[in-house]
Amino acid sequence: MIIRKFFLITFAIVAMTACNNGDNEDINNGSESIGAPIELDLSPAEMKLTAEGQVFGIELFSAVNANETDKENIVISPLSLNIALAMVWNGANGETKSAIQKAMGMSNYPQEEVNAYFKKLSEALPKTDPTTKLALANSIWTRQDFPVKESFYDVNRQWYNAKISELDFNSPTAKDVINQWCSDNTNGLIKEMVKEIPVDIVMYLMNALYFKGEWSKGFAFPSNDTKDADFRKENGQTVKVKMMGQKSEQSYYSDDYLAHTSLPYGNGAYKMVFMLPNNDASFNGMIERLKQPEYLSNCLRAGMKREVNLFVPRFKIEFETELNKPLEQMGMGIAFTDFADFSGISEIQLCISKVKQKTFIEVNEEGTEAAAVTSAEMALASAEGSPLQPVTFRANRPFLFLIQENSSGAILFMGKIGNSEQ
Repeated sequence: MIIRKFFLITFAIVAMTACNNGDNEDINNGSESIGAPIELDLSPAEMKLTAEGQVFGIELFSAVNANETDKENIVISPLSLNIALAMVWNGANGETKSAIQKAMGMSNYPQEEVNAYFKKLSEALPKTDPTTKLALANSIWTRQDFPVKESFYDVNRQWYNAKISELDFNSPTAKDVINQWCSDNTNGLIKEMVKEIPVDIVMYLMNALYFKGEWSKGFAFPSNDTKDADFRKENGQTVKVKMMGQKSEQSYYSDDYLAHTSLPYGNGAYKMVFMLPNNDASFNGMIERLKQPEYLSNCLRAGMKREVNLFVPRFKIEFETELNKPLEQMGMGIAFTDFADFSGISEIQLCISKVKQKTFIEVNEEGTEAAAVTSAEMALASAEGSPLQPVTFRANRPFLFLIQENSSGAILFMGKIGNSEQ
């Protein structure tokens, strides 16, 4: 559905750009106890990282939307994914590290600067509005006795306050421990990220994000104004929805391609942006336009105060998606192959097995509740086999042998044994 598809991408984008300007006078009028938003003190480099995070968000959404053609509703959290990828990135080296950073839209920044940026966001965003709940949590779950470099744990403790836990992945309760962490950090909205733990999985890196905010004073939707109304789907079919309605002075922008308006939460530190394609433009056409350089950021800045009659469907969506293919399309395909270099995590060859995200959002007359968990699964590369499972190598048929010098890789001898008695 056109309106529903775009909500959480705008939520995650606006979470990093919501420290706005003159809107707060009207928002706080009559509710002085709320206080003005605390603005994030971002350096020029950090402001550029935020803009690149917006680009990452729309590129990610476009890729997910193109791959989930059977889904009418899509809800993603670019911020949750970016933080989870950043933790994985701290264990990558060489071409793999460059590919992940490029996909994240942060290819020109040193590691410490990127980590410091996400640390600042994670610490500052929850403090910008005491009336709005925003919580971020990170964790790393490792198979018991799997050798992990302490330096990898240290960097993710330092910058991401990651909870580090070793678990017996062979135990049937291991997945329950991980899922309980997900539930605890999303107010019970996302209860199951891990259904089973495959034998080749050695690590889960996770980010959980939770948001709950009430519309600012004077911006809630009167419940008696919610009516049954028609909603036209992309295929032209019409369905009945519960359409909320309200009239207020809001930021509004319109051009040949789209129109958008927004509603603030709490003290105005956060807002929800609503975007619609204009005229005969399709939803996909609007997304393609938003991917043009600086178009999204320019649109978000260009709103003017107008009296707006706003009608938005009341909705609740749960969404789950695997992000391997979108991330491969965004340039980090090597991370999912046996050629991946995660030597910053372990001396044992690893690759990313799966990146998965589960999201929840409910929008009603009072406000919004939303949650996301992103999980990156690290697996043994196929060339390594599984050191955790017994194997048998029985040379009872012709076999090849070689003698090799380790440091150079030079092969000194190579041969075949077809009959060891001769």
